[in-house]
Amino acid sequence: MLGTVMIVNPNSSGTISMQIEDAVSSLAGDLGVEIEVVTSADGPPAIESDEDVAAAVGAMVETARAHPGDAYVVACFSDPGIVEMRRVLDAPVFGIGESAVLAAMSRGRGVGIISALDIAVPRHYRYWVRIGVARRIVADIATGREVLDLESEEAYEDVLGVGRRLADAGADVVVLGCTGMTHLRTRLQSELGMPVIEPCRAALTLAASALRDASSGTGSDPLLG
Repeated sequence: MLGTVMIVNPNSSGTISMQIEDAVSSLAGDLGVEIEVVTSADGPPAIESDEDVAAAVGAMVETARAHPGDAYVVACFSDPGIVEMRRVLDAPVFGIGESAVLAAMSRGRGVGIISALDIAVPRHYRYWVRIGVARRIVADIATGREVLDLESEEAYEDVLGVGRRLADAGADVVVLGCTGMTHLRTRLQSELGMPVIEPCRAALTLAASALRDASSGTGSDPLLG
């Protein structure tokens, strides 16, 4: 094994943590890494508003420091606390938002984002500008459903409807912009007929690549860690 990737769920929802683990557990073996999904017990129940993002950072950093790993994944699409975690940890740290968009840009020209709530969209856009990928995002459309309200068949139909709107807007690859959507990827990809990027899988793939580089003595790519 290349090492252990700690996947930190910055909210306190055990249900979301289980969905994350389900999304990446089989991939981890294929990539040659072990994973551990840890829940930030003192984080907000869900991360939806800018205030939730700010409130998640301190507890998430402490959770990460209490769980040593060879690499870390921040499992929230807004990538809260990335700067802080990279400052205090001696291992590479990957945000699922950044990782997902990088993966999407390798699969298509126009990237569409399926968000949960409208309040997240401006925050996402500010982030795309900051990391230099905004020109590749054709649209970011919210389902109107909260992070913890994405389990029902009705919720899936809302996500599918947004995916179709993104395709009409020019997207040829779609990113699931919320960890509450991890379980929808396979079905959605089949029905949309285009690549659907699940962010936790994208970040884990980059983390495994960084560990593989480190084990071969080539060092970490700056884009990866």
